[in-house]
Amino acid sequence: MQLHTVATGKAQVVVAPIGDIQWTGTRGSTAIDSLRRHIAYAMKRHAWFVGLGDYIDFLSPSNRQRLVSAALYDTAHTVIDDQARALVEELYTTVLKPTRGRWLGLLEGHHFYESQGETSDMWLAEYLNAPFLGTSALIRLEPANVVLYCHHGTGSGVLPTSPLNKLYHTAQGWAGVDAYLMGHTTRLSAVRLSRPFPSADHKDLEHRDVLLVNTGGFCKSSIVGHRQGAIVRGDYAEQKMLTPSPLAAPILVIDGAAKDPAYRIRVEL
Repeated sequence: MQLHTVATGKAQVVVAPIGDIQWTGTRGSTAIDSLRRHIAYAMKRHAWFVGLGDYIDFLSPSNRQRLVSAALYDTAHTVIDDQARALVEELYTTVLKPTRGRWLGLLEGHHFYESQGETSDMWLAEYLNAPFLGTSALIRLEPANVVLYCHHGTGSGVLPTSPLNKLYHTAQGWAGVDAYLMGHTTRLSAVRLSRPFPSADHKDLEHRDVLLVNTGGFCKSSIVGHRQGAIVRGDYAEQKMLTPSPLAAPILVIDGAAKDPAYRIRVEL
């Protein structure tokens, strides 16, 4: 857990969570045009970005275990290192470069490459001039006085709202958080929880509501003409008959000075 404070300079701020890009190259499964449009829209609104993990689709946790157990020669590791870094650099130069310096931080996902005490997620953070925040983080935005809980996420579910169940239970264990952000499932959904408390004079109820947000993704679930080598074969999502994923991400509109809790943080899906 990292505690991270960012001075945005204004009580009104726009936050654009981005994750689950799962980049494998320009001919891979990433919805490049959708991602570019989303970034351009967020940049026009002077948004700050936060990374929710799975930026490249290279080595799941089980794949990393198998690679370590392979006991490869140093030269083989060097070749793999170079290829993994090239993938990160390609993602940066092809899509993410305009966002450099506009990141609250990057979280670690499940899909990344690890070598010599560094990971591909850390490399991307360097390219983007962004703090690397590890597994989870509480990000405080000042002077808006808003706290975001950010985690790549875990678990699964078929329904669009399934990830919100995980966030709901997580939200019971933390105090002082205004919005909980989670990626991983490539679902796009949000819900507002009411948090009433007695006013200072104990004559009325005030609210500081909590938002639960699943942050979507940009990885296609079906690709026309997809091949594995020379074999006509769908990728993982198609083989598992998974439902199509929304190729989009939410926008958080924050007004730390708003008196009405409904307008303090709003989510655009």
